[in-house]
Amino acid sequence: MSTDLHTLSGAYAVNALSADEARLFDTHLEGCQACRDEVRELQDAAARMGASESVAPPAALRARILAAADREAQLPPRVTSISAAPSRRWTSRLVAAAAAVVLVLTGGFVALQSQGDDSNVVAATVSQVFKASDARTRTVPTDRGRLVVAISPTLGQVAVRTNGLQPLTGRRVYQMWTIHSGTSTSQGVVENLAAGKVMALPSEGTTVAITIEPDGESVHPTTPPIVTLDPQSV
Repeated sequence: MSTDLHTLSGAYAVNALSADEARLFDTHLEGCQACRDEVRELQDAAARMGASESVAPPAALRARILAAADREAQLPPRVTSISAAPSRRWTSRLVAAAAAVVLVLTGGFVALQSQGDDSNVVAATVSQVFKASDARTRTVPTDRGRLVVAISPTLGQVAVRTNGLQPLTGRRVYQMWTIHSGTSTSQGVVENLAAGKVMALPSEGTTVAITIEPDGESVHPTTPPIVTLDPQSV
């Protein structure tokens, strides 16, 4: 069968792909700006909505979503087909990812409307990850100061406190990346050092890095990382 890789951006953003699928999509991301933008936007939306509700979802919620998604008939995507590995898992994962994104976006819409300050939203989400019951933390020194990293497998997020980094001058910014099999994918710039940064917990074998980039957002790193970290080691 053939599957359009563009449709995997939602599942990738919420870390719902298998290791093999994630590697395939990482390769696709290297040449697809549209998917890079969509993944970043979905991850940012998930991080913001995470700050709107601190109550953990019921343990059976994921199973109910997947079961409901498997029962729903889905229209085929109106996109150009790209040949991929033949596997029936693609269809079920696409349906599940679509259902999960719809539920998350619908449930978080009202909460997002009440959030007037992006920095406050990010800071609240960072704090939520650090306070998670299963949070693991690590302090990481760099030549630009120190970072404190927390990961929560339950929340599926990595949070970085960046208030220990030196402020940059001359229209430069700190930018976060995931690196898998030599492919770097932007996770966005650190807009506010006091707020920090949150991203989805990447798949196994993926490292997280921070570079110093020109103001804006680089497509690929233009400087060596000031830090590279395997989240699984935290």
